[in-house]
Order: sequence, then structure tokens, then C-alpha cells
Amino acid sequence: MKIEKLHIYGFGKHENLEVNVHDGINVFYGENEAGKSTIQQFILHILFGFPQRNSQLLRYEPRSNATYGGKIQILMDDGSRVFIERVKGKASGDVTLYFEDGTRGGEKELAAILNAYSRADYEAIFSFSLLQLQGFEKMTEEELTRTLLSSGTTGMDTLSSVEMQFAKEMGELYKPTGRKPLINQKMEEIRQLETAWKAEMDQVEKYEPSIQRLNEIESILKESVEREKELGDQLQDYSHWKQLKPLKIAENELLEKVDKLPSHSFPPEGLRRYEAIKDKQTNTQIAVEQLKQELQSMVHSSEAIAPETLEEIQDFLSQESQWHQLRAKRVQLEEEHSKILQQQMQELSLVGIDWESSLNDIVAADVSIQQEDRLVTMLNQQEQLNQQFQQEERLLNLKMQDVEQLEKRLRESKRSHNSSKGQSNTKGILFSLVGFVMMIGLIFSFLASNWLIALLTVIISAGIYGGFTLLIKGLQKENEAHQYTDLLEEELRSLKDQIVHLEGVVSEVEHQKKECKHKIYAFLRNYQIDEELSPSLLPKLFNRLRLIQNQQIQLDQMEGKLEEVSRNLRGLERRAQSFVKSQLVDDLLFHQLREIYLKEKKKLEEEQTTLSKITKLQEKLNELDLLLNAQEQQITMLFKEAGVSTESDFYQAHVVSQARAALEKELEHVRMQLGDRKINLHDFEETFEVTARETLEAMKEKSQTLLEEKATLLYETSRLLENEEQSQKLQQLEEKKSELYELVKKWAAYKTVTEAIKQTVLQLKEERLPDVLEKAKSYFRVLTNESYELLEFTQEGLFEAVKPSGERFRIAELSQATKEQAYIALRFALAVSLKNRVAFPIILDDPFVHFDRNRLKQVVQLMKELQNEHQLLYFTCHEHMRLSWNEAHIIDVATLQVGSGGVLR
Repeated sequence: MKIEKLHIYGFGKHENLEVNVHDGINVFYGENEAGKSTIQQFILHILFGFPQRNSQLLRYEPRSNATYGGKIQILMDDGSRVFIERVKGKASGDVTLYFEDGTRGGEKELAAILNAYSRADYEAIFSFSLLQLQGFEKMTEEELTRTLLSSGTTGMDTLSSVEMQFAKEMGELYKPTGRKPLINQKMEEIRQLETAWKAEMDQVEKYEPSIQRLNEIESILKESVEREKELGDQLQDYSHWKQLKPLKIAENELLEKVDKLPSHSFPPEGLRRYEAIKDKQTNTQIAVEQLKQELQSMVHSSEAIAPETLEEIQDFLSQESQWHQLRAKRVQLEEEHSKILQQQMQELSLVGIDWESSLNDIVAADVSIQQEDRLVTMLNQQEQLNQQFQQEERLLNLKMQDVEQLEKRLRESKRSHNSSKGQSNTKGILFSLVGFVMMIGLIFSFLASNWLIALLTVIISAGIYGGFTLLIKGLQKENEAHQYTDLLEEELRSLKDQIVHLEGVVSEVEHQKKECKHKIYAFLRNYQIDEELSPSLLPKLFNRLRLIQNQQIQLDQMEGKLEEVSRNLRGLERRAQSFVKSQLVDDLLFHQLREIYLKEKKKLEEEQTTLSKITKLQEKLNELDLLLNAQEQQITMLFKEAGVSTESDFYQAHVVSQARAALEKELEHVRMQLGDRKINLHDFEETFEVTARETLEAMKEKSQTLLEEKATLLYETSRLLENEEQSQKLQQLEEKKSELYELVKKWAAYKTVTEAIKQTVLQLKEERLPDVLEKAKSYFRVLTNESYELLEFTQEGLFEAVKPSGERFRIAELSQATKEQAYIALRFALAVSLKNRVAFPIILDDPFVHFDRNRLKQVVQLMKELQNEHQLLYFTCHEHMRLSWNEAHIIDVATLQVGSGGVLR
């Protein structure tokens, strides 16, 4: 399982935040209070639920109105993706799982994905900080075993809690020397009641047969109890035998392997002694060769330098101060030359000029004020053309907008004219019709001599006049519409002519702009400047070019001075070299020459004592020859003790001895586990447990039958007895015995369960713990840079660190950083051992702050190896830890607040 993305709705100080998480190492970097721990707790809260309000863990509820919770996108081992969302709801939050096929799930599906891990189980293996590393010296083998077994073993944490609870319940029920446990109290009460009851029963003699039968039943029950106890002890012995049987088999197999190996004795620490003698022999031989060479050099020593040459060397040595001054001056000139050259390269890069191909052209270029004025003039002209182009183009757009508006108004005018014309024609027709009617009315009035008809005719005439007036107005409006349309068309033609003119002007200005631009680019190409140079840098171009030329002049001057100083130094070196035949080192010229001078001066004095030295060296050579013979005899004795004659046979005998020692060590480890417990593989049959439990069941059935018979006899005798006190005591006694029987059954059940749990724990410990310890040893050796070889348990079940020399230290005796490295090795070993069952991301909260540089480098390398198989989330506030992994995904938590995503690399 790997985390791909975190989406925080609202959690602590973070709101509406998305963080992408990559495979391998992810480093969450930020200063204190940047929100690193908040993101870490967000992961644990979403996976395992929000803590209860009365819990010591913080809930990180947001103070704003943001939704409490978030979502995590994970990639499963089979390649599918699951989105885990948890928001505020019930105490631990409402969780919803979204699968790729569209289905959803809840707490049950999440528990399946997490392999039924709780938060405590996860933090015991895959999540740890510096604080959790502090108590490692107190961890025992049993605690490590339970941590291992509870991780990846379904229900093992429940079994552990059940075992502890049952042990507590057993202690409350019975203790061998206790008084307060319930069984102890019941036994004491029964003893007192039996004493009182027997005293009463002694007075009853006529019920002797019943009492005798009761005694027989009591005796049978007692024997049954003893037999049941005996069978229980045998079952317990069988359980121990079954646990120790694999160890006994392993012991027998190891004994067979040891017997198969040759039984030749090998000298104690034989290989070390042999190699030590061999090293001494080699050193002696080297010393012999050196003495021979020294003797040969004394015999064939060359003659000393002439006294005149020694005087010349002494005179030359007086010039050492001049030589140092020249070298210091050369260093100074080289530093100034490098500084000015770097400044020149920076200036060239600012103006976009290639240093290698264009420097000579720049140095020879004309950077006069006239050329600068020429460039400024062209730039001003370009700026003016740009402004003119923008003005003309803006005016052209305005004119085109005016044309569109005029065309729209012209279309509307034409539509209005057509409408008014139709109205005037209608009115003319109406007027003609009314006039015709009036004329007929007047004629009819005249013919009928009726004045009313005449009055009506006058009214109709007025109507004719009104109609005629309306006809004239209509004609006038029609003429005005024609004139308005003509004016709009004239103005439209004028605007179109202006647009044509403006388009020509814009085209001309654009052409001038291009010509001006080409002139500027041509001018810049004379100075080897790229056309893509920013226009903001052009005004300062000539100042930078002049600075480059001045820098080149200074460089040429410095190169001349350097050549002169180097020439003087070479002269001194040639003269010094002429005095000697061997090659002199430039930096140690006068030092070597002074040594040669002193050596040659002494050589004259040493020639007189050479003969006496040769005699002494010859004596020493004879002593070394005797030592070589003694060493050869020691090697022969070692070979004889090992029963071999050659070096290869000796090494082979050592290998056989080591193999035998390893088997004996393993055999000792097995016997240490067996301890003083002696078992025989044939003590029990495999079917013993089934047979014994069947026998126990049959005995319990028989005891139950006897108890029923006993109860019947007691009832009959109690009915015959007149002494009510005796009956009451008998009833109380039986009740107490029944209560005791129930308590004993309960205690036996607890005992059976705890023994089964212990057997399961022991079996799982033997299967898994060795692999974890082996990985932890390997990681501990790497983390301590091989300062420690092993990490083992003592007989008391505590950890010990072993150096390569065999020196042992308890964890409490180590430095704090080494203790933390041991615990980290163990944590990584636990995580790796569980990879095939559960592969969770490993969360580390800055646990390496106590490590020195070398061991920090080792743990960084170890995490690089682990990232191929595990996803690692590392939270730190230290800058150097952020830079420890080149390929890691770095997340700057502080920048997440401003929405940048915080990804640095």
C-alpha cells in the first residue's frame, strides 16, 4: 500500500490543501509550527479514526468553518486505487471508501485494507520519532516478541490482552499461599464446615450405611480429583514435551552434523597466531631486504658534491626571499586576472554575447559617443513610430465604428420613408373618395331643395379641405426623408474615403517600423549582439561594451606582468635544477635544495664512519636471519599441531574448525533453550493428548453421577435427621463445595487458555523472531559503520551490542545515538520482515538528529535501499536533512499555506 495524494478539507491549521506524495522517499520540510506534525497526524487520523474527545491525543479540529477531515488516495499492491475519506460524524468520524469500479465501503472494508491493524500496532512498527527511540534499553525479548507477533498476526493483540486478563482473573481466584482469592476463601470455609458437620455426624449412628456410602463416594471423588489432577499434570508435561520436541530434534541433528566433521584438533586461535607469525616473518624479510639494500648503498655510495658547488648552492639559498616575493606576486596577479575575467564574462552574458567567438570583435568595435547617439536616435525613432502606429490604428478603428453606425442609420431611414409614403397614398385616396361623396350630396340637396343637405355639404367641404391639407403635409414629409437619406449617404462616402486614406497611412507607418527595426538589428549585429536582447538593456549597451573593453585592457596588462614574473621564476628554477641531478618540486624548491645542501655537507663527515656502520648492519642482518629461522620453526609447530603440512591444508583445517565451532555454538544455543529440562522423544505418543482428554471427560461424567448419588443420599439422611442445625450445616457444606467446584472449573478454563496462548506465542516466536534479529544485525552493522558486529539477546532477555573484537555492551551502556541506531535497525527489520504480509508506508519524525556525519550518511544510504520496496515519509525541520537525498520528493510545508504546492524537487 502506498499513499499517492493527501486532500485536507480542514485539519488543524491546514484548510483545502492537496499534497502529492511520490513513491520512494518523501521529505516534508518546514520550520517549527509550519504544520509538519499536523500532516503526519492527518494521515493517522484518516486511516485509524479521530480520537475520542477525552483522549490524550489531539483531534486537530479546524477553528474556521471548514469541514473537519479529508481524503487520502492510496495505491494498492494489485495496482488498484482506493480513496479513503473521513469527515466529522460519530466519535471516530464517518469513513467512506471509493473504489475504482464505482463501489463504496466503510469501516469493515478499511479494516480489511489495513489488515485489522490498530493505530497502536501501526505506530509500534511503521511510525516512530526521536521520543520513541529513548526507551529502547528497557525493551526485553518478550516485549519484542509480542510486538512482532501482534504485527501482522490477526487477533494476536487480542490474545495478548486475553492472556493478561485471564492471568489477573486466575490470581483473583487462587494463589497457593493466598488468603483473599475466592478459591482460598471457599476452601477455608469448607474446611470449617466439614469440621462442624463431622462433629454433628458423629452423633448420628443409626444412619451408618448411608454415611458409609457417602464416605465411599467421597473417597471415590477424592481419588477422581487426584486422578484428574494427575492427568492434568501429565497434559501439562505433554504440552512442555510438545514444545521442547523440535528443540530436541534440532539438538540430535546438530550432534549428527558435529560427529560427521573430522575430529582433528586445531590450535587455539591458530589462524590468528599463524597470520601474526606470518606477518612478523614478512616484516623480518622486509627488514632483511632493507638492510641488504642499505649495505649495498653504503658500499656503492656516490661521491659527495665538490666544495665549490656547495658554496654556490649556499649563495643561491640567500635568494629565497626574492623567490617567495615573486611567487606571491604571481598568485596575486592570477587572482586579479581571474576576478576581472569573471566580471568580463558576466558583462558579456548580460548583453547576450558569446565569450569565445565574439570577444575579439567586441574589443575592436567602435563604442564612441557618436555610435551611441546613433543607436539612441534609432530607438527614439522606433518609439515615435510605435506611438504613431497606435494612434493611426486607433483612429482607423473609430472611423470603421462610425461607418457601421451610419450604415445602420441609413437602413432605418429607408425603412421609415417607405412607411410614410404608403400612408400619404392612402390619405389621397380617402380624400378623393370623400370629395366625390360631397359632390353627389350637393347635387342631391339642390335637386331636393333641402337646406339640411346643403349644411351637410358644407361640413363635407370642410372635410375635403382638411384632407387636402393632410395631403400637402404628407408630401412635405416625403421630401424631408429624401433629403436626410441623401445626407447620410454622402457622409458614409466621406467616411469610407477617410478609412482608405488611414489604411494607407497605417501601412506606411508599419513599413517604416519594420525598416527601423531592421536598421537597429543590423546595427546590433555589428557588435555580435543577439536580436532577442531585451529592449530595456539597449540604452545601457554602450556603457557595458566600454566596460568590457576596459576590462580587456587590464587583462592584457596583467598577462604581461604575469609573463615577466613567470620568466624570473623559471630562471631561478633552472639555476636551482643545475645544482642537482634529481627533479625538484616547484613549491618545495628552496626547501629541497637546502636539504640537499645539508645532506651533501654531512656526506663528507659520514664517509669516515661508513665502515663501522657496515659492520653493525652485518651483525643485525645475522640476527634477523636467526629470527627468520625461529619463525619458520613456529609455523612448522603450528602445522604439526593442526596435523597438516601445507598452508592451504592449514586454512582448510581452520574452515573445518570454524564450521565445527559454529555447529557447537548453535548446539549450545539449542541446549540453552532446553535448559535443565530433560526430555525423551519417546516419552509420549502423538495420540496421548486425545486419549487423556477422553479419559478426563469420562471421569467427569462418572464424578457427576456420584455427585448426584451423593446428593440423593444426603437428602434422604437429612430428611431422617431431627437435628436441623446438622442439616443446615450439611446443606451449606454442599453449597460451598458446589461453589468451589464452579470456581475450580473456571480457574482450570483460564489455565488451559493461558497455556494454549503461551504455546502459540512460543511457536510463532521460534518461526519469526530469528529472521527479524538477523536483519536487525545487518542493519545495525551498516548504521554503525561496522563499529558493532552483532545485536543479540542475553540470557535475561535484554539486548546486547557486540563489537568485532567480541567486546559486549548492554544497550544502556551505549551512547544515545548508538541506542537510537539499534532501535532504528530493529524497526526497519520488523517492517521489512512484514513486507510480504503488510507493506505500509514508514513514517519517520526526525529521528536522526543525534547521529554524526558518518552514521547519518549510512542511515541515508540504508533508506535509499529501502525506498525500492517501501514508501518513506520523513518529517524534518533541519535544512541539511532536506538536502540528504538527491532523488527524494521534497515538500516545503511552509509554502503549502500560500497555495504554491510546496514542491521543491
